[in-house]
Amino acid sequence: MRVFTQRLGQFAVCALLCTVAFRWALNMAVGMESLPMTLVCSIVYFGLMFLAGWYFGDKDEAENQIHDIGFRFHFITYVFCVAMGYASYYIGWNTEPLRSLNIGAAAWGIGLAVHFVFFLYAQKNAIRGYAKGEIFQ
Repeated sequence: MRVFTQRLGQFAVCALLCTVAFRWALNMAVGMESLPMTLVCSIVYFGLMFLAGWYFGDKDEAENQIHDIGFRFHFITYVFCVAMGYASYYIGWNTEPLRSLNIGAAAWGIGLAVHFVFFLYAQKNAIRGYAKGEIFQ
């Protein structure tokens, strides 16, 4: 199974750009002490990331027929979001305290671990990333 595909790379670039823009906008919203703006930034970021993951994931599955239940996209999102969160903290942006970053990374990491278990289960029912039902029809 190919782990790194063209569509995953395109998603990674899109995720990186969206995450940097989100952290910048979040910094501005927190600096203005605007709770509604903070919520809007978060909701827009969630929507953009969801749509990007859906679009690139659907294209990736159609082009490469990889049966991985989206774990690779989830992992890329986790790495970029957590890394940018810590980077924004150490740059000095007013996003969130270090303790909050640690708790968020740990909680999301648990969710990622659960997704990984489901990924392993799906891979158990696949041959080289292809669903057994698609091969033996």
